[in-house]
Amino acid sequence: MALRCLNFVKNISRNKSIIYFVRHNSFNITEKERASAAKTFKTENNVTYLEDPDTFGTISKIPIIKDEIIEDEGDLQEENFQSSRPLKSQQLTIKQYSDIIKQYVQNKRIKEALDVLEVRMLKEDRVKPENYIYNILIGACAEVGYTKRAFKLYNDMKKRALKPTGDTYTCLFEACMNSPWKENGLKLARNLRNLMIEKGVEPNLTNYNVMIKAFGRCGDLPMAFKIVDEMISKKIKIRVHTFNHLLHACITDKESGLRHALIVWRKMLTLREKPNIYSFNLILKCVKECNLGSKEDIQELINIIKATILQANNKSNRPLQIDSSKDKHSKDEIKLLLSPSSVSKDNDNELQNSYDHSANQLLPIPLNEEQDNTSQNKENSITLRFVTQNKPSKTNQSVPNLLSQTLQLEQVYGLQEVNKVQDKFAIVGGQDDFLEQMAFYSVKPDIKIFTQMLEVIDNNIEAENKVLCTIKSMKLLPDIEFYNMLIKKRCLRLDYDNAFAVKEIIEKESKRRMRLPNKKRRLKVNIMTYGILAMACKTKEDGEKLLNEMKEKQLKVNIQILGTLLRHGTANSKFGYVLYVMDIVKQENLKPNDIFMKHLELFNEKCEAIVKKYKQKQVNSVFVDAYNGFSKSYSKWLTEVNIEETLKIEDPWKQFQETHPETVQREIFKIDEPKRFYKRNRKFVPLIVKVN
Repeated sequence: MALRCLNFVKNISRNKSIIYFVRHNSFNITEKERASAAKTFKTENNVTYLEDPDTFGTISKIPIIKDEIIEDEGDLQEENFQSSRPLKSQQLTIKQYSDIIKQYVQNKRIKEALDVLEVRMLKEDRVKPENYIYNILIGACAEVGYTKRAFKLYNDMKKRALKPTGDTYTCLFEACMNSPWKENGLKLARNLRNLMIEKGVEPNLTNYNVMIKAFGRCGDLPMAFKIVDEMISKKIKIRVHTFNHLLHACITDKESGLRHALIVWRKMLTLREKPNIYSFNLILKCVKECNLGSKEDIQELINIIKATILQANNKSNRPLQIDSSKDKHSKDEIKLLLSPSSVSKDNDNELQNSYDHSANQLLPIPLNEEQDNTSQNKENSITLRFVTQNKPSKTNQSVPNLLSQTLQLEQVYGLQEVNKVQDKFAIVGGQDDFLEQMAFYSVKPDIKIFTQMLEVIDNNIEAENKVLCTIKSMKLLPDIEFYNMLIKKRCLRLDYDNAFAVKEIIEKESKRRMRLPNKKRRLKVNIMTYGILAMACKTKEDGEKLLNEMKEKQLKVNIQILGTLLRHGTANSKFGYVLYVMDIVKQENLKPNDIFMKHLELFNEKCEAIVKKYKQKQVNSVFVDAYNGFSKSYSKWLTEVNIEETLKIEDPWKQFQETHPETVQREIFKIDEPKRFYKRNRKFVPLIVKVN
């Protein structure tokens, strides 16, 4: 220890001597020498780094990945998707998303409704959708006939492992039913039905009803009846709604749809199902659009009606009343008579023979009591003999009502002569019996029944006034659709004065109903009213008056109305009227359709043929000069309108793939966004101590 202390003292003495030497001996160093010395001893620039200087050693086996600049768009999207995750408060509930979608669907904004799912939920908020959201969107696409997108949503639904429900299949069949191409819709409906059978999906009653309606509207009527047979085999009770869907399917068969509808009606009565307002409405539509078919079809109809009546008599406690005579049909019960005239002649001969035979007989006339007492000694009765054989007046035969529960079979044999709409309406009762049948089943007719009845009643003003009186007696308020149909019926029979008289009735009714509190009951003309009134505008002045009135009502003219006005001008060869309509098309920037161009082409060809005849006769007429001016304007108009682009076949689904265009005027439609945070309504309740 002592040795260490001596060495330490020696070192201190040496350091003091060095410090003293440096202090007392100064060295003069210039700035150049300092700079050169710094350059000489600085080695940072000469060092080359082979690896990362922050990495020490090579023992670590974990490779170091350097950051690279991402240039691919897909990689950028993926990086943004991973980095920008939404907050929990940004996401909404499924109920709130569905409310937003329903608001778009109610205003026919299909593209915006689909963007809520595909953009907002999946990309922005990253919310997992449920089958309820898909069902709403599939139903919205099905309602407008967007079949392709409905099935695409169905496939996306399966990819996300969401189980389709009964509502999903109902909406898909509705999409097939409303498809703009019936063949494609029928193909998809068959594939969907086969898929349900393969997967073992058991349809419910709603699925069966919509399948009947879908196959019927797409043209496969036998398949619709086959589905009903399947329901019966599975012991599913057939109710009136199913029969209504069958009646709707019968409308697609224009040749013998009325025959099918009557068979369905008789079957409904056999099963004791009560018809409702939709049943009678569909029967009227069948009468208007469908026929009874051929002679063999009518004979089969008679046989089926007989079989159903006999079956009802055997099973029910209250059988249907059948008035048929064995003597008349002992030989040929199913044989159809040739014409109704032969039926009337045979019946007239029978009536005349019966009255001739009874004229030679004695008819006893009973007396009152006093006369009996006084004449007991003379005679018990007084006899009267016909001196002159007066023939009775011919009785009008009543047309059988095939909708009634009581049916006379001998009157059904003249059905093969039914061709007109009025005759077809007569075999289902006509106006009076049809309304009696509705009253029999406790069904109150609405204004839609009378609107359809206008198209099948007699084409005269007396029948129309009778309908108006019936509506007034039932205290119903006619709507604008009823008046539009009345105007159309009068315009089709060229009764233009009475057609404009209906317009005056509408104006009076609209003023009277302005005081009603319910706005739905008010009466207001629409674009359809002016479209039908255009059928009565024979001159250019009438057309100008109609278009000016539409401007006052702030209604935009369409190509259908202008096509109706053009038809009047071409039919009467009025060049001024035709040129006026063509100028309106150009001013309003409307696209002419096929019918509009067809009228113009036929009119041009007709005028060319007339001009050639005048040129052969070498006669200069006013018509030739007018046509020359028209041909110049017509050729110029074709180039300005750009017919090639306007006549291209547009995709009916294109409107659902684009966003709704913004309007110039103020838009009423507005989306109500749901509240993200709800304030709890806390109310202070003071404590009350109950003292016993």
